[in-house]
Amino acid sequence: MHRSILAAFIAFLGTSAAASAATCALPDVADKVDLKQVRGTNLVTVPVTINGTPRQFLLDIGTRPTKISQASVAALGLPEATRATESIDTARTRSDLSFGSAPIQATVRQAGSGANPETFGARVRLGSFTIGDATAKNMVLSIARDSEIAKDAPYDGLLSNDFFKQYDVEIDFGTNQMTWLTPTQCTDPLQVAYWTNDGVAMVPMIVESGQIKVPVTIDGHSIVAVIDTSSERTVMRRDIAEQVMGFKPGTPDMMPAGDTKDGMGQTVYRHVFPKISFIGAGTVTAGNIPVLIAANNVTGADKEKILGSQARSADARIPDLVLGMDVLHHLHIYAVFGQHRLYVTQVFFS
Repeated sequence: MHRSILAAFIAFLGTSAAASAATCALPDVADKVDLKQVRGTNLVTVPVTINGTPRQFLLDIGTRPTKISQASVAALGLPEATRATESIDTARTRSDLSFGSAPIQATVRQAGSGANPETFGARVRLGSFTIGDATAKNMVLSIARDSEIAKDAPYDGLLSNDFFKQYDVEIDFGTNQMTWLTPTQCTDPLQVAYWTNDGVAMVPMIVESGQIKVPVTIDGHSIVAVIDTSSERTVMRRDIAEQVMGFKPGTPDMMPAGDTKDGMGQTVYRHVFPKISFIGAGTVTAGNIPVLIAANNVTGADKEKILGSQARSADARIPDLVLGMDVLHHLHIYAVFGQHRLYVTQVFFS
């Protein structure tokens, strides 16, 4: 699987290199919010307001769709929305959230579009939902299971990239600010339309099932990585460690990560990689990253335990490599979804 995706990335780079130069117009800033760091972690939350009550949603650009916790539903007394078999595509067309005159409805709806729209369990209807300067009326959100957001989680929901996909999104983890902008019309792959820095890598990206996938090199090997802001730790799947990296359990390259086990009783291992580099035009590298090596298939609760995050995924098979906040909090990223590009640079802490 990762080879076919890498081939797509390589093809993208080849066509991008041949693109003609063009003048890039500065995009308009649609909105900007300050992120809040979750105490004792590198995770960050986004301030929102639900029916006039301030809440915090975990920034989770590794999954979809945006969800609210069961604890928050109970605390706010939110009413059930629609029957469990109704698709999110149908339910969310009733909202009208927009930044200025640009509706984000199409972005929110995408999670359930297509011939076989996804169906979700219980949902609630919100009288109003505000983020930044934008307010939606009559919005429907899925309710997260306890296996996705723990009852004692220090946030009230997951804010996923289904919310902003039709915009260009900038996240600066150095200043803890997130900005979404009108899509850039730039056609020159070597021009950064919004912000410039000498140490920028332009990285091709693919969005599949809500996951942002980018190519990286790690120990000289090309790997497809998923960017996941809800994960505290960077995690490699065990078969990648063994078959691609050539590691063997119990050797200095693959030692147990303390007493950590998954739900099947299998040991979780650890390896410190000298550097992880983003593949693209330019190079940006993170160094000395302790990566956890987990079983190929884990339950949501096991993944939460392994990644050290209370935002749990229901996916049974973990990606080849999950780039968690132990890597991402060193970066300043700018995602141009319409052009399938991610710009990456190191952060500058104030």
